[in-house]
Amino acid sequence: MTQYTRRQYLLGVGTLPLASIAPADRELWWSPPDDAVSYSEGRYGFIVSVEPDSLEEFREDVEGYDNVSWLESREHAASGTVTIVAPPGDIGIRQRDRAFGNGLAHLSYVESVELNRTISLADPIEPAGSNAWSGTGFGTQNYLKVFGEGALSKSGVAFDSDMQEGPIGNVHTHTRADAVTVDTSGLTIGVVDTGVNYGEAIPESRLLSTSTDFTDGDATGTDAVEDTDGHGSWVASCMASELTGDYAGFLPAADVLGCKALEDGQGTIDDIAAGIRHAADEGADVMCLSLGSFQFSQAIQNALEYAVEQGTIPVAANGNDRQMSRWLSHPASSEQTIAVGSTTAALPSESRSAYYSNIGPHNGISDNSGGETQGAMPDIGAPGCKLTAQVPQPSGSDSLETLTGTSMAAPVVAGVIGLYLAENPGTDFETVREGLHRTAAPIPNAAEEEIGHGMPDAEALLAGTEPDTPQAEAMTDEAETRGVAYSTLSGGMYPRLLASAQQRF
Repeated sequence: MTQYTRRQYLLGVGTLPLASIAPADRELWWSPPDDAVSYSEGRYGFIVSVEPDSLEEFREDVEGYDNVSWLESREHAASGTVTIVAPPGDIGIRQRDRAFGNGLAHLSYVESVELNRTISLADPIEPAGSNAWSGTGFGTQNYLKVFGEGALSKSGVAFDSDMQEGPIGNVHTHTRADAVTVDTSGLTIGVVDTGVNYGEAIPESRLLSTSTDFTDGDATGTDAVEDTDGHGSWVASCMASELTGDYAGFLPAADVLGCKALEDGQGTIDDIAAGIRHAADEGADVMCLSLGSFQFSQAIQNALEYAVEQGTIPVAANGNDRQMSRWLSHPASSEQTIAVGSTTAALPSESRSAYYSNIGPHNGISDNSGGETQGAMPDIGAPGCKLTAQVPQPSGSDSLETLTGTSMAAPVVAGVIGLYLAENPGTDFETVREGLHRTAAPIPNAAEEEIGHGMPDAEALLAGTEPDTPQAEAMTDEAETRGVAYSTLSGGMYPRLLASAQQRF
């Protein structure tokens, strides 16, 4: 049987842990998942990536199909990407009522094809009472029990009652950003999210006119990215509020590029990927992705690779589902992002990992990545619990909003990285990540599998100084035991069963 790598062919199939585009010598019954983006009866969106300089050749091949449409708004020549609308049979998938054919996916220059799906923002999943490990089935606590009381200990994990509400200004102390004074006016930050409002914290003059709403006709302008959800505006305020004191942002003079890829907390894969590419094309120095899915996306992965090539530093939230899906969500599980876990808002010596914050090392199986994400770990941990920001509203006024999640931790890290880039413009992704790892302050209560190398230390990052004791040596016994449990689970029976199921299909 012919073998095809995930890089060659990938089709998101909801919860099914198997590849779904059929090679020429193999048939596969297929039904679209509930989150598939449908354009008309029997026709779905497919995001296609081709080899360099092959996009026009692909267009010519597409023109040979009567029932396939080319979405001009999602054509991106620089990365060789386009979204087409087609019946599954024309792509190369057999449905119950269609004859099987090779299809467009099997053209020699096509690198990947992915079904366009809808992704939703994930709120933290609270265990019963929010004060203890809880859940059934594959719940986290059931696995930790086999490692004894050390793994189950609450001493290093924060639940709802352990979290103290406070303003984002406090986080500047925890990350030592308050010890750094740099000019951030030369920076551009990309916010790929629910939009960005302007107001007192972020004046309209700092929201770029090239901000774009990818959810509605790719309209541009400061009003086009109006944020009725508030999530993206919170992220932007945390990173770039020009207020002082309690509600100060890390980068108070930076330009803000709003890339609206989510509406009411939901967005399609091709809109998110388009937002990532737009941020890169507009020269964003750092980009915050407080979004994700338990399922891998090749289209988003391709967009991230393009962004890094253009010099943008993507920062992504780990996800808020440790109780169930557990492993880093995508895009945090990508090698092309800085993956951020959530901690309580405290100094590193006292901080704890948040119970909801997704962990590593990823098993590389349960997300349908075909091993692409295997071993993915958090890079860093940052405060993300009950943080209050002053957030612009669609009305133009501001209000105080308190939110919790890895979505709140990611812009903290993006802000610290922005401070470094203000002093070291043009620094490449790998250098930034290595510096962040090397200079992070250890969080003894947390495992590396929870928060990576520790909490970002802005002063140390800019100076290049390393802590006396790195995270790997600073962990408490309880934290180390939890880490061993997670690492063992990552390579345990459950992923092996999934791998076996994939091989059978």
